[in-house]
Amino acid sequence: MKKLSALLLFAVLASLGLAAQNGGMPPGHQMLADPNAFADGHLAALDHQVQLTAAQKTKLRPIFLDEGQKLFAILNSTTMPTEQKQAAIEKLHEETASKVNSVLTPQQRKQETPSQQRPHPTSQT
Repeated sequence: MKKLSALLLFAVLASLGLAAQNGGMPPGHQMLADPNAFADGHLAALDHQVQLTAAQKTKLRPIFLDEGQKLFAILNSTTMPTEQKQAAIEKLHEETASKVNSVLTPQQRKQETPSQQRPHPTSQT
């Protein structure tokens, strides 16, 4: 889980640098401007990986929506220093991963490879 969080943190931090060059939104991450698109993208990616049930999708979408709203607020904060943003994003990803794992079955958790434990949705541009 720590490897995955570190990888996600690196990806977000790299996109922070690109965001400054790209009108505030990194390429392929336009979904960060809309928490609903963020939630739908992450839900679709996880469903593709572990074949979620309808009940799981209903439980997971609010989790991803909440993460998207919080992530968007962190990324767009003008008062939070970069180090604080990094820590907040890492904590948010860990909290979300824990919530997601609590909804998955043991078999679904086994289906995930370490690099898949936090799905990266494809761009919906």
